[in-house]
Amino acid sequence: MSGVPAVPYFHHGAALMKPLDGVVLAGGSSRRLDLDKALLRFGDAPLLQIVVDRVAQVCDHVVVAVDRPERYQELRLSAKLVADAAPGLGPISGLQSGLQACDAEHILVVACDLPFLNVELLRFMADLPRSYQALVPWSEGRWQPLCAIYARSCLKVVDAMVSAGGGSIHQLLERLDVQRLDEDEMRRLDPQRLTFLNLNERSDLERARAIWKRLRRRDAARE
Repeated sequence: MSGVPAVPYFHHGAALMKPLDGVVLAGGSSRRLDLDKALLRFGDAPLLQIVVDRVAQVCDHVVVAVDRPERYQELRLSAKLVADAAPGLGPISGLQSGLQACDAEHILVVACDLPFLNVELLRFMADLPRSYQALVPWSEGRWQPLCAIYARSCLKVVDAMVSAGGGSIHQLLERLDVQRLDEDEMRRLDPQRLTFLNLNERSDLERARAIWKRLRRRDAARE
């Protein structure tokens, strides 16, 4: 993709065991950042397009869950846009709409504000035995539930939470059989641990753009 620096690539030779769909959550209001994170440009492309393209390298079908689909109609996305069924409830609402729109038994769910999403880490996660309701990375002392794989069977719990007025993704995890992906397993694929760098504050955006420029310079020097 033009303008997108390459993420670290490590081919481990494993094929996906079963179909895997993808959901990109792009329905947040971005109150703290006061910008539409999905439309922030990194290089020559909006962030949502970058994230969707990387998820599409791992998943058979990709869905983007948004509060207002018309905002992104002009983007060239290799994904289907679906509207949040219960807007205003945060990621749990987008997760509900995304899971409803998918057919696969397991779904990779990521937030739209992850500019350094590591494709090989996603492939590694996809290749693990799927004997869980949720496969969730554990990094820097906390769960990373917006870069995780969920079984479609979680939809019953998600529906119940939405019907009861919502709740956080962390509250959802408390109700699921969660398999933890530890940092030691992820370090060889994402040694700089950039995958989970998201954009909540202006300082996050400034840091991410500085890293992006550094990676582009590195890639240019290698050409």
